[in-house]
Amino acid sequence: MIDLSPPSYPDLIFRTLSNFAWPDGAACGVILAWHVDGEAGPMASDRSVVNHVAAISEAAYGLTTAMPRILDLHRDLGVPGTFFVPAHVAERHPAVMEAIVGDGHEIAHHGYMHENVFGLAEADERALFGHATAILQRITGRRPRGWSAPGWGVTEQTLSIMASMGMAYDASLMERDVPHMVDTTAGSIVELPISMVLDDWALFGSSLYGGGVSSLTSAARAEAIWREEFDGLRRFGGLFQTTFHPNLMGRPGRLVMLERLLLGMRACDGVWWGTCEQAADHVRRLDVEGQTNA
Repeated sequence: MIDLSPPSYPDLIFRTLSNFAWPDGAACGVILAWHVDGEAGPMASDRSVVNHVAAISEAAYGLTTAMPRILDLHRDLGVPGTFFVPAHVAERHPAVMEAIVGDGHEIAHHGYMHENVFGLAEADERALFGHATAILQRITGRRPRGWSAPGWGVTEQTLSIMASMGMAYDASLMERDVPHMVDTTAGSIVELPISMVLDDWALFGSSLYGGGVSSLTSAARAEAIWREEFDGLRRFGGLFQTTFHPNLMGRPGRLVMLERLLLGMRACDGVWWGTCEQAADHVRRLDVEGQTNA
């Protein structure tokens, strides 16, 4: 029998800041965010993939071969980045984490083994967050202040756990163009919205296991799509936050395209560039000021 009753939505309040503005009066914001899934990506749903040497090698490419080029690009552009790293990947590549931190970038939470937490019991999800947090803090010397959802699995429980742990922000939701607040029963966090338009997996995603998937869009097409989105977000004051995977965007031809794209964006006036942490702190300050002046 068909269910015609209205669904019960999560008990969350998505709160726009009436006083929101980008720092220094900028027209829009840009965050270069990297999802460094590494070997955890293919193993997230099937630990036996650890024995699939080709799949593991493709995943590791992003750390061993592409990451030095990516860090060089950030240095050349003079912009910081946020690197969402599964804790297992940080354990496996501590020298890469040291290089990322040493260049002044942010390392943020991305699960332990890139787990999609949708459907996890609260105790299991809380244990997962705590375990991965402890590992990242030990390796980087800092407690991660934000998270982006592997596989975009997010629930009310997830956001409440993050708030209860004192995390500053989430970077997983897609309803709005500008940063805003999410009020949960355990407290408030900043939401830094993302978009599938700026996710390289939609254009370049591939896997060598589970039947195999391959998307071989040209770099030129991706450049056109992302430049269009930047122009639109700059016009409407939004956040251009990427979801780039080093094993995909770090391929030579794509990285050359990305350099060209970013140089064009850097030539535009009125653009704020920063990390997720910096954006979240800015939004939190605005929220406090707005409540104080209300």
